[in-house]
Amino acid sequence: MKAHVVSAFAVSLLALSIGQALAGDNEVAAPAPVAQSTSAQDNSTPPVATATDEKKTKKLEAVTVTGSLIPRAQIEGPSPITTITAKDIDQQGFTDTFDALRSLPIANGSVQDPQFTGGYTPGAKTVSLFGLNPSFTLTLLNGKPMASYPLAYNGNNNITDIANIPVGLIDHIDVLTGGQSSIYGSAAIAGVVNIVMKDHIDGTHVSFRYGDYSDGGGASKRLQLSSGHQWGDFELSGGLQLSKEDPIWAYQRSYIDSYNDDPTGKPGVPSRTFLRLAEGDNPHYIDPGSATCAPLSYLYNGTTAYSYRAGSSLGYYCGSPNNVSYATLANKSTDANGSLFARYHLNDSAELYADMLYSYSNPTYNGGSPFWNNTFYNKTSGQYEEWQRIFAPEEVGSDAQDQHVFTRTYNVSLGVRGSIGNSSWNYDGYYNRSQSNVTRKSTDFLAANGIDDYYLGPQLGTSEGYPVFAPNLDRLYQPLTRAQYDQFTAPNISDSMAWTQNETLTANTTSLFSLPAGDVGFAAIVQNSNERFNNSSASPAAAEGYYRGVTGSTTASGKRSQYAFGGEMRIPLLETLVANVSSRYDKYSYAGTGNGKATYKLGLEYRPIDTLLLRGSYATAFRAPDMFYLFSSRSSGYSQSTDYYKCRQEGYNSQNYGDCAQSGTSMLAVSSGNTNLKDITAKSFTYGFVWSTADNNLSWSVDYNAIRISNEVVTLSSDEILQQEANCRLGTSENGEQAFDINSPTCREVLGEVKRLPSTDPVNPGGISEVDTYPINVATEYQTGIQSSLNYHFKTSSIGSFLFSLDYYDELKHTYQEKAGDPVTNYLCCANSNEFKSRVSGTATWNIGKWSSTLYGIRNGSSWNSIGTLKNIGPWITFNGSVNYKVMPKTTISLVVNNIANKRPPTDTTNGNWPYYDVTLYNALGRSVYLEVGYDFGK
Repeated sequence: MKAHVVSAFAVSLLALSIGQALAGDNEVAAPAPVAQSTSAQDNSTPPVATATDEKKTKKLEAVTVTGSLIPRAQIEGPSPITTITAKDIDQQGFTDTFDALRSLPIANGSVQDPQFTGGYTPGAKTVSLFGLNPSFTLTLLNGKPMASYPLAYNGNNNITDIANIPVGLIDHIDVLTGGQSSIYGSAAIAGVVNIVMKDHIDGTHVSFRYGDYSDGGGASKRLQLSSGHQWGDFELSGGLQLSKEDPIWAYQRSYIDSYNDDPTGKPGVPSRTFLRLAEGDNPHYIDPGSATCAPLSYLYNGTTAYSYRAGSSLGYYCGSPNNVSYATLANKSTDANGSLFARYHLNDSAELYADMLYSYSNPTYNGGSPFWNNTFYNKTSGQYEEWQRIFAPEEVGSDAQDQHVFTRTYNVSLGVRGSIGNSSWNYDGYYNRSQSNVTRKSTDFLAANGIDDYYLGPQLGTSEGYPVFAPNLDRLYQPLTRAQYDQFTAPNISDSMAWTQNETLTANTTSLFSLPAGDVGFAAIVQNSNERFNNSSASPAAAEGYYRGVTGSTTASGKRSQYAFGGEMRIPLLETLVANVSSRYDKYSYAGTGNGKATYKLGLEYRPIDTLLLRGSYATAFRAPDMFYLFSSRSSGYSQSTDYYKCRQEGYNSQNYGDCAQSGTSMLAVSSGNTNLKDITAKSFTYGFVWSTADNNLSWSVDYNAIRISNEVVTLSSDEILQQEANCRLGTSENGEQAFDINSPTCREVLGEVKRLPSTDPVNPGGISEVDTYPINVATEYQTGIQSSLNYHFKTSSIGSFLFSLDYYDELKHTYQEKAGDPVTNYLCCANSNEFKSRVSGTATWNIGKWSSTLYGIRNGSSWNSIGTLKNIGPWITFNGSVNYKVMPKTTISLVVNNIANKRPPTDTTNGNWPYYDVTLYNALGRSVYLEVGYDFGK
């Protein structure tokens, strides 16, 4: 089914909906419920319940994540919370857990998603709250910790991957903002995301969804099955979700399928798919002649031609402007997820429980065509040369550079919970284990008897450290075959793993003792944990020189243990004033050392009238050093980057770095871990109000947040180091907005991390040979903002019920200082950080009879252009829509359209780097349409 066919059906379905409404169908559906309070430590099922006893165990105040608004203010906490329900996910068109969380206005930070194929984790997804590092947000599953993703985000951070959380099995998601380490421990600096699964299911339900994209690619299928039953005191519920998605290729988006789409106004410069370059004192392209390029014209869909790149040290070559389009924007993937929840009621006051979630996925992405080059002394020509090839899909196939990430995760909890006799005390003791295994499979050239031998022949010695060959020039301009490519390459398979397990006991009472204003609540937690991980970027054979250019495997492996204890008190100071006080101590041990950290939180809730809550909180928080930062062994590998110092000296900038002869320079990047790292610490402050009308039809909340982070760990990437080196050597940033002192602590550090060749090097005088880096605690960060939520719903007697909501976040300040004495960087200015200063989303839902329709929109505020001179990119506004119709009592049909107007990323006329938009903020996926049919088999 094509997208335009489904779109036409959507219009017909909506028209029929309106027609039925006007015809007077007075069967009014209940209004969509306002987000309810839920527990972050338990899911929504009461800890103890039997068929004959409806008594519910009281929730543990210390870990309750509430989402109610007044008049349920008695269970509203001192910190702001946002709840996304399963109904929200369906109606607002979110296709997965990442989409649902990324849509929150407070998730305004940039993240690396599957578009970022040049990154370290294109198979994973995460979110950034308040523009902070994603690792500063703690992600829980049913209130319990999840294992870190085994591959390092951005090359150095441990994150929690939410790509494998099946959206169809989610009951709701709570997002609690601000420092929460006094309840949850490490990582809860920006906030806590608690994903609660459906653990109590009545009857059997099945649904099937098909979707497609208007611009091509991305066709998907999804099957969901859930069922539950109770046999006496034993209850069993579970679900299954199977899905399959096709990739979206850049060549399927006409506005980014070529270098000719460059919005800067410059003529498109073709890629150097066949290049011969003379090195030394007079570097230049060696002209192949148009007759040499003519037989190659069929490559890259008929776009390969005799080309010219203007500039010093450049010239003529055979190239194509379209090779960039053979990269994926969305992964190809097949996923299978299953959940199982078992409950056995021992008696009226205790139950045994077991929760399990298992997920398998094999996201496949492609970062572009295979690439080969070699710098050597050409004995035939008597000069140093570089030869380069980029292999077209007509030669080796579009899948030649596919990267596979086979991911298997599981989360298991076993426990007992209940109440103690007839007292007000409740308890929960459980064992929880979470594990993630990742197998990464790529294809790399062989070091021996491979492509170097094919193009260059046998090595005849060395000259000034460079190999000597007498190659056959005709080979360079001959297309390769797939059979030859397979002969010259081999699979590079690496395995990585991470797990965490803990034993936890909590106890709580709502009446520890009484004060004149009411009962004092109390909760305590004791926890013992262990975690381990092993990260490998390449096959063990890489360390033996089996692959060309892969000098060794990036290996990080380690383990640590942790114990923690803490408590919370809820103290009614007055009838209108309640204090929440919590504290926790965490102790980590690893490698013969470790860190211990105590955190606390004070929250106040003041209710001068029944419909108004004034609230505030002050908290300390921390993040234990990432396992990757601690245990990474010395690792090295060759990568391509730009020598920004040399390029800027020659007059190049962000708009034309690709034209610089020093762009795409191959260099050795070396990094290592540091077990002497300290905890990252933070202080957070929030205050605000929650107000509603007496009937709760209208509610409004506003909260201010401030977070100050200290001892932040810094490991700059090679590209960042080289940009900073250029700033230090030249004394100013590229846009001229910031001055740099070459004698400052940061500049001295950076200059020591970049090793350059001697000025007498015959190929690259003064060029970069190596970039070194390691993590240290030095940086500070400060962030403030305001979040607000407005909800209004009403019910009529003739035209149904309506629900309107509006959510807003405005980041007021975000600064960063790498080292004491360095200039303070304003992250909200001049493209210093990729994040939205403001975001606003809104929803309008209409329920009438058997029909329900929703329109959801989000406005992403303007961002800075790529060179940081103007904040004129965007805003970017998109809308989703859904229509649901109950065909029969047990059958429902739904249609969802995402990005209804098929909005493209906003144009940045200063961005000359393909794909010409910021992939960490925007996407080029376009309009998608989904048709879903659901059937309820009943009990």
